[in-house]
Amino acid sequence: MKKSGKRLAAAALFMLTTALLSGCGGEDKVGVVDMTRVQKEAPIVQQYKQKTDEKREAANKELQEAQQSMSAEDFQKKEQQVKQELNIYAASMQRQFLSDMQSKLGDIAKEKNVGIVVVKSAVPQGGIDVTDDLIAKMK
Repeated sequence: MKKSGKRLAAAALFMLTTALLSGCGGEDKVGVVDMTRVQKEAPIVQQYKQKTDEKREAANKELQEAQQSMSAEDFQKKEQQVKQELNIYAASMQRQFLSDMQSKLGDIAKEKNVGIVVVKSAVPQGGIDVTDDLIAKMK
């Protein structure tokens, strides 16, 4: 029994080591994306910003009109409610942007045969720059 337990443990250790080492020699390509450029140059980013700004302007106009007809206490409650709604809307736009971006990066990774795409600042040197591809796809 003791010998079979040792053999089983040795076999399990061998299989684990083999599995770990088999991943070490792979040459997965790393893609990098410059998020600063994407935020400045991608047309869809400007669209999200414009939608958020329009929503904020409409909310400010609503608050200005409400301030004239409400008590200070009611106005303060209304202002907090509007700010909360704006924060929720902005977070929704951000989630939508991130979802779009992740989808596009997945497509680019498949096209370029890249194993992973990371932010450019996370890779000291090297990597395949996919920034232009991402900007082009995010129209």
